[in-house]
Amino acid sequence: MRRRRLLAALSVLPASLAGCGGRTGPTTDRSTETDTTVPGPTATPLTETEPLPDPPESPSAADALAFVREYERTAVRNEIVEYAGDAPARRPEIGDPAATLVVETGGGFYLFGACRAAAQYGERGGYGRNRHEVPHFVGRDGRHEVAPWSAVVCESADEPYAAADTDANAVDPGERYGAEIHLFRFDGAEHPISVFVDYLDDGAPRAVFSTTVEASADAPDPAYEYVIGNLAVRTGTYRVTVEVAGASAADPDAVTTWTLSDPDAVSWTGLSVFVDDDGRPHIGLPDTDDDSLVPGPSLCARQLRHEE
Repeated sequence: MRRRRLLAALSVLPASLAGCGGRTGPTTDRSTETDTTVPGPTATPLTETEPLPDPPESPSAADALAFVREYERTAVRNEIVEYAGDAPARRPEIGDPAATLVVETGGGFYLFGACRAAAQYGERGGYGRNRHEVPHFVGRDGRHEVAPWSAVVCESADEPYAAADTDANAVDPGERYGAEIHLFRFDGAEHPISVFVDYLDDGAPRAVFSTTVEASADAPDPAYEYVIGNLAVRTGTYRVTVEVAGASAADPDAVTTWTLSDPDAVSWTGLSVFVDDDGRPHIGLPDTDDDSLVPGPSLCARQLRHEE
């Protein structure tokens, strides 16, 4: 297996903003989708940041979604103001924020949020920020955590699991990267996390991949996103098992089925594992057609392919 830490700045956009949609940003070259509902630039320059919203107390799923949308709008607005320094951010464009629920647990909600913004800075020209698929936890007790998305740690299978019959594969493994899983550690990377992938079709379960993501004493809390990539190109049903060593939770493992058929489907790159602060893992897929709220395809695909 190959591991590589990739540090990436927040996405820089052209001065002309195309909404909050589109999987463009720090982790891959992605196409930008134009959202015609995004308002045009305003005449009022921005000179001061706004306070981030307080998380709701005893939130419902709808409350958590509304909070994440407002958080992302405020966060990206503040970033273009801070970039301006002492000068105003002129002709600002703030896209419509978006959010989607991925996993609901007894303790709260795991969600992805997104928004983008751009402004003009005189002789410095135009500049923008793109926040997409930003992982949030909104607790039922009013707690809120947001994972850093300025860095990603990659691990890649040397070769994806593929069928000998090329018609049974969704893509040619020599031309396109295999499916991937994204791990978000809200435990501060305090626990070793083991991930097992088995192919379930065509006979007895077949082991495809396994790895252990070690604990890290120097990781932020929540930790950087960890991407396990190039896992499979064969269509069919897989079993994904996540086990967390040393977890204080009563349920230190999680199991789900994972169906791969279309490289453009959410399941190809969107399967997400969230680890609670007590080590309890949860697995889910974003239920959305908005690309800005679906992880991947990650920079791991491009970077590790380039190293071959």
